[in-house]
Amino acid sequence: MSGSDSNSSPILSQRLLDLSQEDKRKFIDSFDYVLTDCDGVVWNLYGPIEGTGQAIGALKAAGKRVVYVSNNSVRPLENYQEQIRKLGHEVTEEDLVHPAVSIVRYLKSINFNGLIYAIGSNAFLKTLRDAGYEVLSGPDDPQPESLQVVIPVIHDKKPVKAVIVDYDFNCSHIKLLRAEMYLKCDQECLFIGGATDYRVVFTPTYSSIGTGYYTEILERSVGRKAVTLGKPGTHLVQQLKEYYGIEQDKRVLFVGDMIAQDVAFGKVAGFQTLLVLTGGSSKAELDALGDGDNVPDYYTESFADLEIVFKK
Repeated sequence: MSGSDSNSSPILSQRLLDLSQEDKRKFIDSFDYVLTDCDGVVWNLYGPIEGTGQAIGALKAAGKRVVYVSNNSVRPLENYQEQIRKLGHEVTEEDLVHPAVSIVRYLKSINFNGLIYAIGSNAFLKTLRDAGYEVLSGPDDPQPESLQVVIPVIHDKKPVKAVIVDYDFNCSHIKLLRAEMYLKCDQECLFIGGATDYRVVFTPTYSSIGTGYYTEILERSVGRKAVTLGKPGTHLVQQLKEYYGIEQDKRVLFVGDMIAQDVAFGKVAGFQTLLVLTGGSSKAELDALGDGDNVPDYYTESFADLEIVFKK
């Protein structure tokens, strides 16, 4: 016999609603925490996804702790709270995680004290500044096509001790050059990444370039990897486990709509994984995985299906 058994069954994702009543009960009893993505899972560009508010209510009524884990720092806390309120629920900062939040927690955990250069949205920059950090950003204005003018902007000799990269609608070549210069001039300068999505999904049929490419450009240029505090970064895994007191990995259900970010993250963490088909992944993409990497433990058409599972 060879090392692999050609007669062995491939690892396939189970459709949640196809489980027997006994297996549904086992599924419900198998987790205490539900960590869920937001965009494409509980809402989309057009508002709440039908039935998700009731599903969250069913989870909470059963004693499950629901934590929202997003890669979107463009949306400020107040907007998250407003969106979740539309679902019929409230959320505090304690149970909301996105890269700006996880990065602040990380900086505090290492007692960071120094100047930061950040590429990110206004909401992202505000979160860092509200946490008490001095943050440089920009330039946001178009620069003259002249090296004599641009070089002093890039190489400004500021004592930057951390470069942080997240999603920035106005990211530019000049910003990347400035980040590169700080990282190359000081090998002790921290290099931190937030969202690492290579694709940002706007609708089920349209996606665009994500921040992952920006971070990768810098990683290749400076010859070192960023500490990643967005999904699917391992530093975020450890932070979540410590922050929420998670002692048994398999007692956590991670719900998401993206195979490369959400399912991969859940797998790295050792959590159970549930893929929903209301956002960035289709059934065809799931089927194409075969028995390869990042096959979710379960899949379902919508997060709202969790309410059905909880019904006796």
